[in-house]
Amino acid sequence: MQEIVVTARKRSETIQEIPESIVALGAQELINAHVTKLDDLGGLISNLNITTRADNTPDVVLRGVGSFGVVQGVGFYADDVQLFDGQTVRPDDLERIEVLKGPQGTLYGGSNIGGAIKYVTKMPTADYEGQASFEYGNYDTKTYSAAVSGPLAGGLLARASFYDTTTGGYIYDTSLNKTVDAGFERGGRVTLSYSGDATTATLYLNGVWNRSGAGASLYYTPSSTQDYSLNVADGTQPDYSRSLYSATLNVEHKFSDDLRLTSISSYFHSNSSDVTDTDKGPRPFLTGYDTFRHDIWGQEMRLTSSGEGALKWLVGAFGQGNDPEHLQTSRTFNGDPSNPANFLDPTQFSDLTTDAVQRHNEYAGFANASYDWRRWTYEAGLRADYNNSSMTDPLHGLIGEQHGTEILPKVSAAYHLEKDLMLYGAISRGFEPGDLVEEFDAGGNPIIKQYKPETTWNYELGIKSTLFDRVRFNAAVFYIDYRDRLFQTNVLQAGTLVGVTQNIGSSHNYGAEFDLSTRLTRELLVSGSFGVTKAIWNNVAYLDSDLGQSTNLQGRTAPFTPEYQGSLSLDWSHHVTEGMKFGARADVSLVGREYWDVTDHYSQLAYQLVNLGLRLEGRQWTVGGHVSNVFDKRYNTTFISAAELQAPYNVAGIGRPRLWTITLSYRW
Repeated sequence: MQEIVVTARKRSETIQEIPESIVALGAQELINAHVTKLDDLGGLISNLNITTRADNTPDVVLRGVGSFGVVQGVGFYADDVQLFDGQTVRPDDLERIEVLKGPQGTLYGGSNIGGAIKYVTKMPTADYEGQASFEYGNYDTKTYSAAVSGPLAGGLLARASFYDTTTGGYIYDTSLNKTVDAGFERGGRVTLSYSGDATTATLYLNGVWNRSGAGASLYYTPSSTQDYSLNVADGTQPDYSRSLYSATLNVEHKFSDDLRLTSISSYFHSNSSDVTDTDKGPRPFLTGYDTFRHDIWGQEMRLTSSGEGALKWLVGAFGQGNDPEHLQTSRTFNGDPSNPANFLDPTQFSDLTTDAVQRHNEYAGFANASYDWRRWTYEAGLRADYNNSSMTDPLHGLIGEQHGTEILPKVSAAYHLEKDLMLYGAISRGFEPGDLVEEFDAGGNPIIKQYKPETTWNYELGIKSTLFDRVRFNAAVFYIDYRDRLFQTNVLQAGTLVGVTQNIGSSHNYGAEFDLSTRLTRELLVSGSFGVTKAIWNNVAYLDSDLGQSTNLQGRTAPFTPEYQGSLSLDWSHHVTEGMKFGARADVSLVGREYWDVTDHYSQLAYQLVNLGLRLEGRQWTVGGHVSNVFDKRYNTTFISAAELQAPYNVAGIGRPRLWTITLSYRW
């Protein structure tokens, strides 16, 4: 079995050394499993419920922590820099993806209450190399990609990659008589790396452009949770566009064999806009126009021991500014709908506009250390995190501010029964920072509301083992005390139901999971995972919109947490000749019943997905084919009832249908 090296604790080490649950997918596995979208990760990793929302941002819940449509609950990182936008871009030219389960606040800060997902890009190579690929699939899908890497001059190495993917879409609008989720995404990355005698500097430059009709039109109006449709009936042409670019400078200076200093400076900018048919009807009675802007800067400094001795440690400081702006307009039709010409007359519409401008700042000091004593390894970490945010709406003269300080400890102990057999226990605290949100009161007036931080205490016991040099088995049980859970819900104000974002109460989450991989023969690698999670509400009073009355949630299941998630993968590779080999891969994912709403009225029934792939590889070329969702299984990724929307319709998002692709690649 090949050892997998990760940087979960901000130093290079194998997964089997780390006393917490971590899953990593390497470059070749990402290619063989055809991971081209963020959603693909959920089918390979237990207890991870993840999907791309209709506005091209992620919904993710890990071990029952997080909530769809409100806050992520899980942090996303690219080369150790957190992403607050662009998490769903195509995972192209990656070295690996790391999924860290459980709170990661001690080393990574807030917004990691449930865990972290890290993208690690490929580094420049000392030798010249390159690759070009073309992919074609159904729904008129085409993808071009290329990468080149090698030395430039004077110790400077460079790597450049790009991709361009287009699709004709698969969501058909019966009112507009056209497919409405067609579009393109193209991106590029340049990485420059310089190594001196004691200093290494790496500059990452990244840009992505997206234009699509996807928007919120991916949501359709089903009559029930078991009504699955690839059709919508919206009278407004949807539109979505996004551009983003970022720059990260990573400088590492080695003072001695045992001491090094790392500096990470980053800047990120994004702009996006979308047009949404809010009323989901065949006429444009209510249309939403949204524009988002994000500017983020960050600086991290840390001093780290090399980790060669019994004591391994790091200390650091972190600062970040995150300035988003959301300009939102709701356009309402006020004319006579019996005359179709009125829908083309701008004077028949009225606009309600809000302009939420925010400023977020986070500052922290952190430390982590582990010590090996005989068969034991003890670890302790601590982070002091200060965050503040403000919100203004200059259009309505609104202003709000909040701030908070959190102490995030982490301790663990591991006992090594044998060289490749470790038992461990860990306790950690996580939090999602509190914030401000602009909403409307019962009179339709904009107001700024504050919500509190979400917090967790996480307890985990696990085992990590490698048996007979060919079987790797890792397992864990966990318990999470999850406080002040945040949801978008309804409250009664002046006899009117008003939608709000607020902390509604606490739950206790518990479960178990395991990951198993073995090379049965030199040609056949088998891997699998399975996890169960129970997320049960504590004593929480709640207004049930569907029944129109107050209820208590105690003992009910928190939403967006499947009862179980499992996967089984078989990857077979056989040398046909000395320079040619044939490969095949099958991936099966199992998803248990999942409740959509807080009060357990609506649920997605259990389902299974099957993916198949074939490949023929020469020394410099590869021909491959892949089919996702082989049996064209229909399922929903989200469902919101009419009562929750205060509308005469339900809203749901459907999972991807059967997709097939053929790929040609050439390497030099």
